[in-house]
Amino acid sequence: MSSAAEIDALEPAAGARPARDLPDWQRVALNGTTLVVLWNHLWFSDLSDRTLLAAAEDGSLVTQLLFLGLGLAMAGALWRLGLERLRPLASWPLLALATWLAITIFTSVEPLLSVRRAILLVIAAMLSAGILVVARSARQFALTLAAAALVILIPSFLGVALVPHLAVHSPFDVQADPSHAGLWRGIFPFKNEAGAVMVILIFVGFYVAASASRLYGWLLVLLAAAFLIGTNSKTALATLPVVFAVTTLCRVFRGGFLRTLLLLGPVAGFALVSIGSVFLPPVKDLLDVVLSDASFTGRSEIWEFAVENILLRPLQGWGYGAFWMTERTMYATGDIQTWVNTARHGHNAYIDAALMLGMPGLALVLLAYLIAPVRDLQRITAGQGIDPATMLFLRLWFFAVISASFESVLLNGNNATCCMMMMAVFGLRLRASHRMIAG
Repeated sequence: MSSAAEIDALEPAAGARPARDLPDWQRVALNGTTLVVLWNHLWFSDLSDRTLLAAAEDGSLVTQLLFLGLGLAMAGALWRLGLERLRPLASWPLLALATWLAITIFTSVEPLLSVRRAILLVIAAMLSAGILVVARSARQFALTLAAAALVILIPSFLGVALVPHLAVHSPFDVQADPSHAGLWRGIFPFKNEAGAVMVILIFVGFYVAASASRLYGWLLVLLAAAFLIGTNSKTALATLPVVFAVTTLCRVFRGGFLRTLLLLGPVAGFALVSIGSVFLPPVKDLLDVVLSDASFTGRSEIWEFAVENILLRPLQGWGYGAFWMTERTMYATGDIQTWVNTARHGHNAYIDAALMLGMPGLALVLLAYLIAPVRDLQRITAGQGIDPATMLFLRLWFFAVISASFESVLLNGNNATCCMMMMAVFGLRLRASHRMIAG
């Protein structure tokens, strides 16, 4: 089956509205634009602007308008093609997570803020799923990914060469560490975001090489790898070889238990290296011998601050998107105000999940984003090899869940890694569901 998500071949349900086709140019234009926006939509930010230090409760008007416009366009395309194609995504782990997130909005300390930010997440999820349905075939999907990648890469390189004050970190950046000066960020707001997208584009390059064009694919891999080195993004550079090693071994170890251990073992290991370095003295002592900074960039203060606040509201959490970069956090009265109060997120997606959704929410995140995708992978492969599209989804998913120990990338609809992780989870779900139906 050549469809990007193997969902186009499903028969419409009885009584369903007859689906209509979309011209290829509309499919490519919609998916290409969506990918570019999901990867980055705030180009060439001026990080010396001191207004960036203010609380961000109102959000970005540009972000809101872009996501709303694209959301309406994608909703129209999905309606035309047939909403029944999305039915396999209504799995109980995803529905349970969505339901609990909705409940925590009502218990949020800032309900209206949670609603606004949850709407962005829902639109991002729809866009991530819609890409898979709108793509007519694996080849069209691959070529659209390649074109969108070049739209990101070419301006990023040109920015470093022609407008370095907008594409390279400087000592005058108000929200960046002074040690970041000279590191590339291209069209992105921060070097870590640029590094994460470059890793994504490397995965895209390998998929393009396997599905459409070796020349274009390898060109993307080389360009993205070169820019990644320029960012010196520690999380991206550290996780990239792990992703390749583990996903390659998944081709060798096809048994359910071994493959599950292979995939979830590193997730637990990275969590232990990060959080364990702060809260488990034996782990910290061991890591101090081999690593100068187990948190990679001194995130331990943020994690301690976050855990203290998780314990204040362990059941319902503070509410989706209602903690970091709010007046409550940034300007709260206290004995000591530090740089931690101005953190944009918790630099750990699992901690942030517990902080926003409480411990039950964290459990559902682990179920929907870790356990269910591994189960779907096993159903897709069933002891067989891994095809290029499944490998792309596997790499995108695995990169996100191990990066989650150092970046907040699982519940942030305004983050490229989160959006690609959702696309990967949805892609694995669609392919697994179609295989079961076809069988």
